[in-house]
Amino acid sequence: MVNRETCANRSRPAPAWRRLAGQLARIAVCALLLLWIFHVIFCNEAQLFLSETGGTWSSMTKWEQRSLAWTRGPSELWRMTRRIHPLALAAAFVQCGLLVVLGGFRWRQVMRIQGLELSYRETTRISFVAHFFNAFLLGSTGGDVVKAWYAARTTHHKKAEAVLSVFVDRLIGILALLLSAVALMPWNIPLILQYKRYAGACGVIVAMAVTAGGLVVIAFHTDALHHEGRFAHLFRRLPLGASVGRALAACRLFGRHPGFTQSMAAWSLVINFLLVGSFAVLAWGLHISIPPQALWMVVPMIICIAAIPVTPSGLGVRENLFFYLLSVPMLGVKPSEAVTLSLLAYSINLSWSALGGVVYLFMPDRGALKTADLEEEDVTS
Repeated sequence: MVNRETCANRSRPAPAWRRLAGQLARIAVCALLLLWIFHVIFCNEAQLFLSETGGTWSSMTKWEQRSLAWTRGPSELWRMTRRIHPLALAAAFVQCGLLVVLGGFRWRQVMRIQGLELSYRETTRISFVAHFFNAFLLGSTGGDVVKAWYAARTTHHKKAEAVLSVFVDRLIGILALLLSAVALMPWNIPLILQYKRYAGACGVIVAMAVTAGGLVVIAFHTDALHHEGRFAHLFRRLPLGASVGRALAACRLFGRHPGFTQSMAAWSLVINFLLVGSFAVLAWGLHISIPPQALWMVVPMIICIAAIPVTPSGLGVRENLFFYLLSVPMLGVKPSEAVTLSLLAYSINLSWSALGGVVYLFMPDRGALKTADLEEEDVTS
């Protein structure tokens, strides 16, 4: 049996230089993706400008092409951003804020199944702080860690279950988005059949939905993770395995609780409507015409794929996906329009993240949320 000291040694955080190197690598990937997407957009804008003035793109040297692209492109992108309707911007801003609040309410319902009680005010406050950490920090002090830390502090005997509630809430949210994208696929058959990029993206989404759905079925509706089952015995051989096994066994409570699935479906439906609706409002404000059935499939797809931890907040990945999926001839969306839509939505999200930072500054126990404290806190004991 592994003793506590051995577990502590094995779970000791990585050296500071290694964490810094990982963060710098993610920032570099993010920067390269953004540089590439902006270069493609600027080149496209430069070619449109030449076609209007009688010039020829192919007759220019590579240096002349790049010079014109990075001279003409930024001004065109800024001009498009400025044309957003103020009412659309305000509506999208309100919708984004509601997403944070309602996400906290859904998480509260998940915690209550495990016997953890937090007030609506507290869940809202924690959700805004977690939103801040998700947007601005890269390392282990992410938003989910903040939520798990606060939930674990509410009880001394269910800390593992508190951490589990954060994972389950994230899983339910992603699964809801995946299923909404899958549900819209039959209405977008022409897109999927004509463009391989759509067929590939749909394949990824279906695979993710099957995986997430399978996890929910196994964890919520079977006894495969029971504390006396085969998986539990395997977990006990690992550091902190007993706590992990106990937390996974607690997943069965979600399946046994009457009305939990219906409640989560209702919350997720409202959240998904607001999420995609904010992009629809911004598209209207920018005078971008996108078929509703395509937008309501593409946005959940992009958000789910961008959730894969490649760059901070999915920046760069998300913009490339909007460009890649929306700027096809069948939809008629310009590359600059697709990226402007993504960047505007991200800017609004950052505004609410900044508000979460203000909330964090006025939290009485914010000093305990330092990275070292979070790493050393035994939330699973």
